[in-house]
Amino acid sequence: MNLFDPISAAIRAQFPEVETDDLVYAPAPKPELGDVALRTFVAAKRVGLAAPQFAARIAKEVSFGPEVAEVTVSGPYVNFRVDRGRLGGRVIKHIIEEGASFGSGRTGVNRRALIEHTSINPNASPHVGRARNAMIGDSLTRLLGFEGYDVSVHYYVNDMGRQIGLLVLSIEERFGHFDEHTPLPISFEDVLQIYVDANRRAEEDEAFAAKGYGLLAKMETGDPETKAKFHAVTNLCLNGQILVLARLGINYDVFDRESDFIRDPRLDAVVAALAELDAVFTDEQGRLVVDLAKIGHTADEGRYFVLMRANGSSMYGYRDLAYTLHKMEQGADLNLIVLGEDHKLYAQQQRMILEAAGFTAPESVYYAYIVLKEGKMSTRQGKVVLLSEFLDEAIRRAAVKVEEQCADLPEADRDIIASRVAVAAVRFAILRVNPNKNVVFDWESSLSFTGDTGPYVQYSCARICSLLRKYGELPAEPPEELVIETDCEWALCMKLIAFREVIASAVQQRNTAPVAQYALETARQFNSFYHECPVMDAPTEAQQVSRALLCAATRQTLSNALALLGIEVVDRM
Repeated sequence: MNLFDPISAAIRAQFPEVETDDLVYAPAPKPELGDVALRTFVAAKRVGLAAPQFAARIAKEVSFGPEVAEVTVSGPYVNFRVDRGRLGGRVIKHIIEEGASFGSGRTGVNRRALIEHTSINPNASPHVGRARNAMIGDSLTRLLGFEGYDVSVHYYVNDMGRQIGLLVLSIEERFGHFDEHTPLPISFEDVLQIYVDANRRAEEDEAFAAKGYGLLAKMETGDPETKAKFHAVTNLCLNGQILVLARLGINYDVFDRESDFIRDPRLDAVVAALAELDAVFTDEQGRLVVDLAKIGHTADEGRYFVLMRANGSSMYGYRDLAYTLHKMEQGADLNLIVLGEDHKLYAQQQRMILEAAGFTAPESVYYAYIVLKEGKMSTRQGKVVLLSEFLDEAIRRAAVKVEEQCADLPEADRDIIASRVAVAAVRFAILRVNPNKNVVFDWESSLSFTGDTGPYVQYSCARICSLLRKYGELPAEPPEELVIETDCEWALCMKLIAFREVIASAVQQRNTAPVAQYALETARQFNSFYHECPVMDAPTEAQQVSRALLCAATRQTLSNALALLGIEVVDRM
């Protein structure tokens, strides 16, 4: 549904060569010019006229219906004074009827999507820097699901790394033999320190480091005992990581293990195709290497890509190529992978190799990193800020704010609100920033109930809930026409109907930052309306009903936007 379909239909009846998408509407820059403005640049090209000429012809030649009260021209723009009650009524009725689906273009109906994200090395609790990967991946999952895609979320478990070998050695030295069927005598929280100690020891003790590589070699050959130990450690870490990420509402469907792609026969066809292009060779160390310059790579950096060691064991790049082929074979209509910006060259190398061999690769979504404004909140060995501790601190700080605002609520209710506010603060502060920019996270501003924050949008929703509780029961069937007399009411209507375009843009860009920005702007617009247009004290009953319905439609729209960001609304704050 488009608010301006009747206007577009009238224009296309007079100029049939114009497409509906050519007609772009926006609020008029000044209220005195009209209620809405039409940009004619694209449509004018379609009919072979200069934009000002085409705008003048629209005003002169098109017969509009009762929705349009007045038409004026300003250069390439056509300004319309419209029947606000008629068009606004269509908006509100549509939003309330659509409910949780409002804003979806349903572009993914009967289509499948596969998205891989997070994929943290299973040697410790996730740190804050990794949280952005998970949150971007999760918000994209929600966005695609909102559009109707059947989405499968994959987590690539790196159970082949040297770090796992070092952990296995250290745990076995301390506690004796173990396997994946024996509960480990350590907790998930212990793993990071054990790994830090093991890594430091490996740097100083060549024999210990060699044992780690020896275990990796056994894993490569499929040694059952080594595989059981590696799986025991990675399962402990993976289960712990998943519990931490679940606190942010992030979940996964499929866990793919790197060890399942050690000597994958699917790579034989890739290597053969590269050989035909003279792009693969054995170097002086006996390794199997791809020369990317033979398939279009133009820089010295990243020219060579090692697939196999001299002893025939596979490199991680080989296994990643096999895994990529596995994902592409799942037949998804859309295949995405979320990666840190430092992986861009590596992903480009993989894509070049696969495309040269006649295969396709996933679409990559890159992101920059998170910086804490006040430094490291809590560290282990001065290296990382753990996500679990970060969330604990967010909840602690949110609880202080909630205690100030909701002292009359039971403690259990305050705890729920504090948890939701904390998640909103963290997720919104990260997701509102375009992925290609660093996030500078500041506790005080992110947890504020005012300003550009998730809690501010939540607070706006809670304010609407309070207002509607006072109002009482809304009409079961919203009227076709409302009373919309003020510029503030109309501006809010215009903002609500723009949600669909925001979603379409977010899907196209693979970026939910515009959704967060839209939620902020809509909350601000509502609060202007709230202060200028009283509901309970409106002059007439018809205005009370109209404004209450506008409030309900606003809450639904904000709720839908926040859900895409993984944020829950609250009824009270």
